[in-house]
Amino acid sequence: MPRDRFWLEPFHADFRFVRVGLSTGLEGSELGNITGGSVERNQDTAIFEQGSIDYVGELDLGTDLLRVYLEASSLWTGESRTEALGTFYVSTPKASADGAVTTGVADIYGRLRALAKDDFDGPYVIPAGTNMVDAARKIAESCGLEVVADESDAVLSSTWVFGISTTSADEVRTDSKLAAVNRLLEAAGFLAAHTDPYGRVLFRRYVEPDQRPVSFDYVEGPDCRVTLKLDRERDTFDVVNVVHVEFSSQDISVRGTAVDDDPDSPYSTVSTGRRVTARYDLSDLPTSVTEDSNILSGAAEMQVGSGTKESGTYRQSDSHGSISTVYVPDSPQTAVFFGLKVASDGGRIGFCQDRVGSLKKGAPVTQSLWIKGTKGARVSLQAWWVPSLSAGPHLHYVTLTGEWQHIVATETPADNYSEVSAGYVYLESGGEAVVVAEKVEEGPTATPWPHDAIQAAADAKAAELLRDGRSVIQRVNCTCTYDPVSVYDAGNLRLASADIDADHTCIRTQALKFETACPMNIEMRKFERSAA
Repeated sequence: MPRDRFWLEPFHADFRFVRVGLSTGLEGSELGNITGGSVERNQDTAIFEQGSIDYVGELDLGTDLLRVYLEASSLWTGESRTEALGTFYVSTPKASADGAVTTGVADIYGRLRALAKDDFDGPYVIPAGTNMVDAARKIAESCGLEVVADESDAVLSSTWVFGISTTSADEVRTDSKLAAVNRLLEAAGFLAAHTDPYGRVLFRRYVEPDQRPVSFDYVEGPDCRVTLKLDRERDTFDVVNVVHVEFSSQDISVRGTAVDDDPDSPYSTVSTGRRVTARYDLSDLPTSVTEDSNILSGAAEMQVGSGTKESGTYRQSDSHGSISTVYVPDSPQTAVFFGLKVASDGGRIGFCQDRVGSLKKGAPVTQSLWIKGTKGARVSLQAWWVPSLSAGPHLHYVTLTGEWQHIVATETPADNYSEVSAGYVYLESGGEAVVVAEKVEEGPTATPWPHDAIQAAADAKAAELLRDGRSVIQRVNCTCTYDPVSVYDAGNLRLASADIDADHTCIRTQALKFETACPMNIEMRKFERSAA
């Protein structure tokens, strides 16, 4: 959107302070006894914005909010603009008197304070499969806040519980509704909750700074509104070159790792001669990588029992030998330590699982497993069997090598079948074998074992965070006259006399003063990422 050139001209600034009904959101009377003040917005603080106002006489808003407007009129053209600067809760902790004149300072807070000061009365359960952003919206709206949210299809892959402490680790505790909201938003790939000038709570999807639209263009010259008295910082000492991501749930724990060991990277372990490690704890990964497509149940433990999917056990098929659950110390599948041992007394013996569900006509079914057994022994696989028809696909035969082998076989049902048995594995005659990590699933290929998929996702997340961490942060603190920009906005800063040339730098903090020209103190930040 083209920049409004009004803000490049000198202007006269007046301010209006207006009451706003907490429950209705409607504006009421103006307050004429407020003489000034300031507000600071900071993306790294929970409630996002807070400040103070100066007043004369009495100031009692009751439960009403305070909205601040800038009324700007151009000194060149006479044009005018009205800008809302924020909507706040007001606290009046102190006042002083000098004869008949009473003055005071009132603290003001953004609308997120309502969430920050509230907590759940008891366990607050959000079931697996719930949309994360919708869940965050529900919490915020329960505190009377209006929410404007970007669309999201991110859902929880496991049940989350707020309102009780399940761990003593401070970094994973959520001691307020705002902390719960921000944890949900972070997991969904969103920015932390923040507010617009009208007090609406914004849930915005995270966008890389270099992909955000340019909201300002501060270039040295006659139109530049930035003073050249500024502070800058650029520190390369603690650039991260190793990232660990810890993911844990009730069922699994994995550590994802990414290391910058590229000799061409200026911040790598090779170039610096030391490791600078960052660790992140995650409680949720995308549902797509945590879902298990296996139609067999209990495949990680492979217990012998009634042999139904409901029981999560396997049963013996044929009678020439025995099957038993065994500990497998050399299991080739990470996080799987138990398997089924099949021992033949000279004839055919195997195992399967009954009542696993239905199969669709024309939809390929793939059986996969790891097996190790007597060298030269003959093994057969059959993905399914339909007991009511006494029929199934043809067998796939493999000769064992004495080492671990990964076997995959695919068949396509010729009809729709219900109440099928599945996962048949047989020793044809003599010898013994151990089977681990068996899967039967719809599709023409074998998908990764769930632990492998989660491990790959954790490693990918670590690599993503390493790309973020493997960067130098350049910060510039400066003062400029008011411009309608805010925290998270991106733009260009080109000040040749200060040797600054940064595009898509982002505003991290913004402090507005309610006085002549409405000056802004802003900190802009840019990540200079290594290309490695």
